[in-house]
Amino acid sequence: MRVILVSENRCRENLIPFPLGVACVAAAVRAAGHQVLPLDLMFSEDPAAEVAGAVEDFQPHCVGMSVRNIDNQDMHSSVFYPEQALPVVEAVRSATGAPMVLGGAGFSIFPLECLDYFGLELGVVGEAEGTFVRLLDALEKGEDPADLPGVAVRRPGLRRVNPHQGHLDLDLLPPPERTGLGVEAYDWIPGRTPPFVANLQARRGCPMRCIYCPNPLIEGRRLRLRRPGAVADELERLEKEHGITTVFFTDSLFNHPLDYTFELLEEIASRRLDLRWGCSVNPAFHRKGLYERLRNAGCFHVSLGNESGSERMLRVLRKDFGREEVSRAVREAKAAGIRVQCFLLLGGPGENRDTVRESVDLLDELKPDAVSVTPGIRIYPGCALNRLALEEGVLERGRSLLKPVFYVSREVKTWLGVYLREVCEERPGWTI
Repeated sequence: MRVILVSENRCRENLIPFPLGVACVAAAVRAAGHQVLPLDLMFSEDPAAEVAGAVEDFQPHCVGMSVRNIDNQDMHSSVFYPEQALPVVEAVRSATGAPMVLGGAGFSIFPLECLDYFGLELGVVGEAEGTFVRLLDALEKGEDPADLPGVAVRRPGLRRVNPHQGHLDLDLLPPPERTGLGVEAYDWIPGRTPPFVANLQARRGCPMRCIYCPNPLIEGRRLRLRRPGAVADELERLEKEHGITTVFFTDSLFNHPLDYTFELLEEIASRRLDLRWGCSVNPAFHRKGLYERLRNAGCFHVSLGNESGSERMLRVLRKDFGREEVSRAVREAKAAGIRVQCFLLLGGPGENRDTVRESVDLLDELKPDAVSVTPGIRIYPGCALNRLALEEGVLERGRSLLKPVFYVSREVKTWLGVYLREVCEERPGWTI
């Protein structure tokens, strides 16, 4: 079959990632014997026209599109990204009668709602490398893919998301398709804006139970680890075959499990690469020498998902670490010469003026290189915060969360945004 895979994401807030999900699916589809045309619309001046032209030239039997982001998670200046993607969907539907299949992280959180919004019938929830290939096989045989595990279907008389049969063995997957998607355009030089960044993944899954985060619903809670040698090979290819100088790992928890992390760092360091890389670390997982080993393997930047500096709020958010662990992580990373970015996600259940100021005071004391501040917490279905918002009457039952809804503690609702803007204006490196 001829298949077009579209990365529609054009969000340019924060770090702007190479479309790794589409690259992984494209590689799996090609390995299964299909012809693949991957399209990245990040740099397109007329996305709808570009896609329509590709459909006319390639004559696909199926078009897949990734919906990566639903909104910008900003309660004061919200942007709803499916609205920007709708002309692309309409262009495909006008240009071909071939089925269009949605997927991606954002879609996986809201599968039926996205199918409703775009007026489409089929989607793939969660990891798509296996499910999408099976869907293509069914279409090629003239079979109905509606009963396949991991498929979402919306048609008259049928609205359903089929459960998965299990998660993939990452070492059995082919390397991502980077050449066809032009990874070279994502070689970020720190300080250059906008920051387009190349990326890769060493593990999938997240065992944490933060009350607001949908990531475990997308990748699962069980951690699945790639062979350290395969990860280092991919880093080496990015440098030597594509000329990439800066890379970010997309792993939710780069420093867990620690035995694997130390083995991976040793393997990367042994390659003596020139590229530098960044990752996300969790203060809960620590071992002596961690940050020195990160630096020696080429790490120059860590994102620390602390979200608060209040002991009470860290417990409420179910972060599984406290102020002491946050302080240790920042100090040890800085001592190792690694740039540190911290995050504050404020306004959660029970947040008040004292807990907000505790968070600001802690980061004033620790002086990370950058702090990203978010007032209000985006509510996602299936998360503990969703259930709490329903119990408190913050959210009415039956309301769709596709259009963003935010939780803000009543005690700080009228005050938080103004205060945090002032905080960020007064502190270099702090952004809201």
